[in-house]
Amino acid sequence: MILRISLLFIFFQFSSFAQQVQFSVDETSSYIEYEGKHLLHDWSGINKKIKGVIISDESSGKFTKIALLANVKDFDSNNSGRDVHSLEVLEALRFPEVKFYSAQILQSSDEISFIGSLEFHGVTIEKKVQAKVTEIENQILFSGEFQLTPSDFGIELPSFMTLKMKDQLDFNFRIVINK
Repeated sequence: MILRISLLFIFFQFSSFAQQVQFSVDETSSYIEYEGKHLLHDWSGINKKIKGVIISDESSGKFTKIALLANVKDFDSNNSGRDVHSLEVLEALRFPEVKFYSAQILQSSDEISFIGSLEFHGVTIEKKVQAKVTEIENQILFSGEFQLTPSDFGIELPSFMTLKMKDQLDFNFRIVINK
């Protein structure tokens, strides 16, 4: 009897693992773009080297987990001087990555909310990120916007002509997975 229960338990454990499908982020089509503001000028940058995975429950089709990684050095503002200064301000040698992980995902037919942890500059905060979901042929696209406050991560705001930049970065993103 105990053997049968053990075998059933093992069967259900393996069958629950078999129901999970893992998709990789398409690094050639995905990006995260940011915009910073200062009283005298605005600027933007983009990272086109996003890495990550998303897990889906095969039976329900719902996404259950997501993990994304972006290297700080891969954000490009098309101004090498600004990018070098950004790497210094963000202490990219000490904190080379930005990571997001969520296991709490709320999904409707064309919208999704990822509630998870965002690690940036050595600080982790809880962050809710909402996205529009679009299916095109063999791809699923997640696109949306969010904001971050650099001082929440212990980042000292750079200044230009004695004025500090605005303590807000606006982000938009497109994450693509191939089915």
